[in-house]
Amino acid sequence: MPSKLKASGSKLAINLLCSVSILFSASTLSEGNEMLGPIANTTDNQMLIEALQRGSKIRISGTGLHSLPETPGTISIDVNPGETIERVLLYWQVFDEDLAYDVDIDVERMGSGVTTPVTGTVIGEYVEGFGGSPDTAFYNAYSATIRADITDLNLVQMGTNTLLISGLDLIALPNPNFGDDGRNGAGIMVIYSDGSSSSLQLVDGHDAAWWERNYPGSVKFSETLGSTVPVRFNFAPSTSERFANLSMFVSSVEGSGQTGDDRPSVVIIRVGNDAANEIKDVNVLMGNRGEEWDDYVRNVPIPAGVDFVEVEILSQTDPLSDLNPDEPKTVDPASFVWLAAGLSTPQVSENACECRPKTLTFTYVGGSCDASNNDQGDDFKCTGDLNNAPTISVTTFRHKFRLDETQRDILVLTPTVSTGGELTVTANGQRGRAGRLPAQTKLLLSADGKVQTLDIHTSCSIPLNTGDQFGPLVLQSFVSRDNCEVE
Repeated sequence: MPSKLKASGSKLAINLLCSVSILFSASTLSEGNEMLGPIANTTDNQMLIEALQRGSKIRISGTGLHSLPETPGTISIDVNPGETIERVLLYWQVFDEDLAYDVDIDVERMGSGVTTPVTGTVIGEYVEGFGGSPDTAFYNAYSATIRADITDLNLVQMGTNTLLISGLDLIALPNPNFGDDGRNGAGIMVIYSDGSSSSLQLVDGHDAAWWERNYPGSVKFSETLGSTVPVRFNFAPSTSERFANLSMFVSSVEGSGQTGDDRPSVVIIRVGNDAANEIKDVNVLMGNRGEEWDDYVRNVPIPAGVDFVEVEILSQTDPLSDLNPDEPKTVDPASFVWLAAGLSTPQVSENACECRPKTLTFTYVGGSCDASNNDQGDDFKCTGDLNNAPTISVTTFRHKFRLDETQRDILVLTPTVSTGGELTVTANGQRGRAGRLPAQTKLLLSADGKVQTLDIHTSCSIPLNTGDQFGPLVLQSFVSRDNCEVE
């Protein structure tokens, strides 16, 4: 079969904070049309650009909207103590029968009883041919990404925020019997600072792909719809390993009754030039925030000396199948729209535990046991999968056969946490066990009737580093016990 068609040529480099390169060559590209690009340097975007300069982290949470108009979509997102909101963005993606996209959406802060109308701006749409004019894509409909800055509406505040998303009443498709209503979903992005030295880069727009359009010579071939344009985040190299956080919105992957195996996709993260550092997430885009909307959050290890991370989403199977769009197909890799990608890159190296800690703080990023990335070997154990639940409950367990009994000498300070939120556990022992966590910290996570267990070695006799990932949790910081010279 033909190799995957990629945009090629010289790099179009656009600077934003550090540097973001869109791997395509053209002088007349419309920003955001079938590619993700840095925030346009316009008067209307100045506050957002300045927020990215001040901010250090990104937190996202989205929802599918096929339940409209009967049931609003629900988005839950936290802002924790010590975090300062810089800007709050609302993204949504729609299909429509014409170019008069519905740029009006309604947002209600749960409990307020007040519905706030929000008007956004089209930041990218499907075009046939780079630099071309808008054209029909999936479902013979036009497709657009819309963004609104909702910071000043005060819909997102300190603490836990639950927003109800409705509206989009003016959408219609050329053929409503195709099985889609055009309302694919919406997502909140909070840009915030927390006192860390991390730097932010953000790209957004509209980049759609479907494997059937990626075959030169086929009657279905499309220059722009067959594949995505890779995005490269450039930054200064460090002398030691560190861990960046990647957050992305992707829509239109999964419909009713589908699974990731039915509509395969691959997220590729290339970390520097060494192929050994490449991360490949297969079939993780499965409508994890409701039908046809995905939040993708990933902890990315960056080895010493590496100065870029490149991201690409592929409409294909893994291993690669020999598919031909002009022949009967046994599998149909996903069609999707890529809306936004943000990378938070710390400027400090990882912190290694040398003395048994008394407090651990994690970030909940979602993920199965396979997402774990640490050096604890068999001393770390993980079971179960919460399927990227947006909000989870956290407690401890005594033994794998006694999940209903809590572990002694440890207290969970944040028993409920949402995606991007922080989870803190602290020592709660008495006498000789006071002021230090047990040698094994056993966490029981639950959501929607599912459970996941994490058994983490915390005596520091084997590696425990900030940036380590344990299932859906990434270790952000720890506080060592008092009197470390006495163990």
